[in-house]
Amino acid sequence: HASGAAMVPGCVAEPPWGRRSVSGRGRGRGRGLASSALLALCPLLLLQPTSAAPEEKGPPVDKLEGKVTYLWPIHFSSIPLSGTGGKGGVPLEPPEFGAKLADIGLRGFREYLKNTLPRELEVDEDLADMWNRSDHSRVNICFQRWQKRVFVDRNNLPASYLTSKFEEAPRLEGIDYSWPELYESREFSRLKNRIAELAKLYLKRSGMQDVPSKFRIFSWLEVYDKGDALRPDSRIQGAYVAGRYFASVAQGSIKFNFEDPRGINPPFGKTYSHPPFEGNLVMHPVWNSYFVTPNMKDAPAVVFAFLVFPDGGSRADWRQDPTGNITITRSFKVSAL
Repeated sequence: HASGAAMVPGCVAEPPWGRRSVSGRGRGRGRGLASSALLALCPLLLLQPTSAAPEEKGPPVDKLEGKVTYLWPIHFSSIPLSGTGGKGGVPLEPPEFGAKLADIGLRGFREYLKNTLPRELEVDEDLADMWNRSDHSRVNICFQRWQKRVFVDRNNLPASYLTSKFEEAPRLEGIDYSWPELYESREFSRLKNRIAELAKLYLKRSGMQDVPSKFRIFSWLEVYDKGDALRPDSRIQGAYVAGRYFASVAQGSIKFNFEDPRGINPPFGKTYSHPPFEGNLVMHPVWNSYFVTPNMKDAPAVVFAFLVFPDGGSRADWRQDPTGNITITRSFKVSAL
């Protein structure tokens, strides 16, 4: 049918404005009414019952058994490392452990802001340019850069060990790159030991067959005063695992957020928010993008971020990262509804 209208046997298709009569006005109106009546009858013809093959039904399903496989999930681990308990388990360390580390870290951070950062901005034009163009992440970005130099100098490593994204960690004239109050404290040494213990369990759960017995751990301090945040980032320095220990954080002050690795377009583009608590330690893959939301409280949040490297100054091969190839399979049994 040239017009594309559906054809019903025994019906005459008419355009909505009717067919024009060639025998006079009156006859045309009569023909139009007759056509309208005929068109109104056509839907009734469609409703007439027609014969159909009988429906084939198998035996009823009372129970279904099978397997579900979760493909490539993100392995995110959260435990209470220190505190009084009540947040997901019994803490491994007393509240004083986190309080001492937070005190050492906060005093070192204030010293850096007062004496070291102004000097860095004065002698390093590139750093000053970044500072002037950056957002509320800039304080911790500068502080981390200084701590990278402290770490590589203390461990006799090249700066490239921690600068896989072509970022710089220069040694500037007149700047002191030491932090004995932190690096020689018993609490900081114990923190790194705890991180190593937990990293072994994390990697084993991730499917690594030969978990290393020793690691080299780079831990740096982040302090979030009111309004401070950390923009999205990921780590590609060749570490096994990344994480954070929230030594001191007020409830509801910040959130540790993960971005959807599948991309930003729907149905993806999701964000997972983890509300950290005081004494909380989290671990996650190094490649997953994360960010810290602005601190909404007056009290500073004191956080020890860390990367877990192979021992001896080498790097993990990212092509063999077990956290990027996790699959979880479980059996299921479902009864009929």
